[in-house]
Amino acid sequence: MKGISKHHKITIGLTVLVAVLILASGLISSCTYKKIYPYPPCTPMEPGRFEILSSTSISKQEIINKMSLIADDPAVFDYRDLFDQIRMKSAGSTQGNGAALIYHEAVSYRSTDNNGNEVQLSGLLIYPWSPVKTLSGPIISFNHGTQLMKKYGPSQWKYAQWSDWENFPEMAVADLMAAYYGWIIIMPDYQGMGFDTSEVHPYCINDRLGNATADMVEAAEEYFSCAANNTYVNWNKQTFIYGYSEGGFVTMAAARELEARNVNLSGVVCMDGPYDLSGTMLNVMLSNDPFPVPYFLPMMLVGYNAIYPSVFDYNVMLKEPYRADIPKYANGFYDNAKVNSIMPSSKVLKEVFTPAFLEALQDKNSSAYRMLYENNSYVGWTPKSKMLIWHCKNDDCVPFGNMVAARQVFNQLGINNIEYVEWPAVEPKEGQTVHVTVATRAFYEGTLWIQQHLK
Repeated sequence: MKGISKHHKITIGLTVLVAVLILASGLISSCTYKKIYPYPPCTPMEPGRFEILSSTSISKQEIINKMSLIADDPAVFDYRDLFDQIRMKSAGSTQGNGAALIYHEAVSYRSTDNNGNEVQLSGLLIYPWSPVKTLSGPIISFNHGTQLMKKYGPSQWKYAQWSDWENFPEMAVADLMAAYYGWIIIMPDYQGMGFDTSEVHPYCINDRLGNATADMVEAAEEYFSCAANNTYVNWNKQTFIYGYSEGGFVTMAAARELEARNVNLSGVVCMDGPYDLSGTMLNVMLSNDPFPVPYFLPMMLVGYNAIYPSVFDYNVMLKEPYRADIPKYANGFYDNAKVNSIMPSSKVLKEVFTPAFLEALQDKNSSAYRMLYENNSYVGWTPKSKMLIWHCKNDDCVPFGNMVAARQVFNQLGINNIEYVEWPAVEPKEGQTVHVTVATRAFYEGTLWIQQHLK
């Protein structure tokens, strides 16, 4: 810059600085970067089909900072290990490269309530955004596990403090999937959860939960099929459904429903789910042994009463004080500790039942037994999609027999598109069940299986 006056040097420097700041601002703001190629027009979605209620974002660096604060327990595979493994696994991969922000969008979509009537249900949409390119990835329906409280449905993660992540562990995992793998995540709340506070959650009711999830999957596919609806991320036309615990049950139920609708699935990941209600899980209910998390039974009985009120009538099913306490407290507004406290101090589940209902549960010709059997998620269905059924051998809440029963039925059908993984017994983290401890490992192993089936 020899020969240029000091005044002009300062002017040029300021001009360059302003240009850099403008460019940086454009790169950082998600509002300024959209798909730069022309996208074809498409038929607008019907009102209420899939609507964004509100949107927030978190930077990938913030996620890294927050996950890095989670203490690592060297004795178990915990959420810190999951974070480290996902970060290591994605190093050098093209998936998710360039993601700077993760969007959380509370959504509503058209579905059906407990009575089969049309209703707007809620859920969460999570996707990555890059300041320099349009990211592309599959849709993953991440179906959440057992949760007593409505306010911890996935859609409510958007309104929570990140410090409350232990009440939303699957949402924290979904953030990592979006940030490091570049996946588009949808998370249905299900009936009676999230924004739907008017009815009870139909816990382990096959068709209700299968419909709620299938409806969100189809709506999300329609939404992302049109580039004009979301101009920040591309759907690569692959769809996977994935879940642990109740989420595993829901995933199997949703797979059946989606296949009945001729929706193509790239893969189905079912992990430690209670698929065998009339066998393995009924044995849990009738056992003389204590059960580590008694709240599961009230949640199930309230759900079954909502769907089958004449068969699962509180007056027929329950002794006092459970007849009054179970519907009062297992309604989505009280936490696990409270609901556990109203159960027998022995933690023996069958102590809540009347002698007549105990007899009915053991009678394979009874209506109560038949309702459980019809809600076994493997009954009456020949899966066509590739599927992983993963189960820990010493799960103390959702016993391994659930996988055994499903495998036996599917093997009798001659199905060869299902991979079964018997995960070795694990020692639980102090103060936790095996079921909670091994969930983190299941989430990670499930993501690896999906990666193997990506195009």
